[in-house]
Amino acid sequence: MTGDQTTTQRTDAARAVDDDRIDAARAVDDDRIDAVGWWQLVGLVVVGAGAPALYFVLRPHPVPWTAVVVLGLALAVVLPAAQVRTWSRRGGRAAVLATRRWVQVGTVPADVPDSVWRPRVERWAGELRRRRLSGWIGLVLAVFWGLSAVTGTPSDGVLAAVWVGIAVAGLGWYRGDVARAEQLLSATPRR
Repeated sequence: MTGDQTTTQRTDAARAVDDDRIDAARAVDDDRIDAVGWWQLVGLVVVGAGAPALYFVLRPHPVPWTAVVVLGLALAVVLPAAQVRTWSRRGGRAAVLATRRWVQVGTVPADVPDSVWRPRVERWAGELRRRRLSGWIGLVLAVFWGLSAVTGTPSDGVLAAVWVGIAVAGLGWYRGDVARAEQLLSATPRR
């Protein structure tokens, strides 16, 4: 009887430790948006509303103001909604920030199980690869629109600047993170 009780106590203790690890991993999956995230969403609203206005103001041909307003409102809603959806699909903004921090530091806290951090880091590495590809595409399009701006309109210069921004974002940010993510993933799984 005593042996059965001890085994049960050990099993319960092991479950409690595993539950604590899972709770710690869930704490990272916080759906709340911090102040920086809110400012990022506000910036997306401003860019979404302002980009069509800027583009159409620089066009040599008149554009109906209703088209500018409708497109601006649509982008002002769609861009932040897409960002919130992206955060939500990845476990929340806190989970995205935690994953980024894990990759940049090169370690994962011991209380986060492999079943949680490995898929996140794999997803992060895949996203970085796609971001680099979009950076190269942005660079090609920036050159095209830059050449077009030389002989075209000021709006072509704005488009060239947008593509330069996309190229810089894709090629410059998180430059060494793919290698760090792969190094982190190559680590021996913890038990």
